[in-house]
Amino acid sequence: MKKKDRIFWVFYIMAGMVIMVVGLKLDIEYYSTLLFAVGFAFVSNGIVRVVGNWYHMRPENREKYQEKLHQQQINIKDERKIQLRHHAGYIAWAATMVLCFVGAFVMSLFQGYTILVTVLFGLAVAEYVAATVIYKYLCRKM
Repeated sequence: MKKKDRIFWVFYIMAGMVIMVVGLKLDIEYYSTLLFAVGFAFVSNGIVRVVGNWYHMRPENREKYQEKLHQQQINIKDERKIQLRHHAGYIAWAATMVLCFVGAFVMSLFQGYTILVTVLFGLAVAEYVAATVIYKYLCRKM
């Protein structure tokens, strides 16, 4: 981890502590707990990153970590794995689309909140339109 990254994570931890203190000092029923939880998430994430970096940069673990990074770089550039990632992303996108439409339909059957039905349906339509636009852009680019 570079010095710039370490400074970033220290500021990240300090920001989390500030958010936690604000959450403790505020006496608003729902929002003070929410702020405290967000601050705790910032602090714990920052600490895990710093401790993980410290662990991996110790002399006895450095070689194994460098090998792991090298293997990750190979996996990122492997064409077969790139195609598998694209296929997995497409399947996840299709599942999300189906769930949005099914959720909107089920909520409308049970006379659910109109706003929720509209948001689910609108999200599915927006996702489909965005995917189509991105696909056509990529086709023109190639």
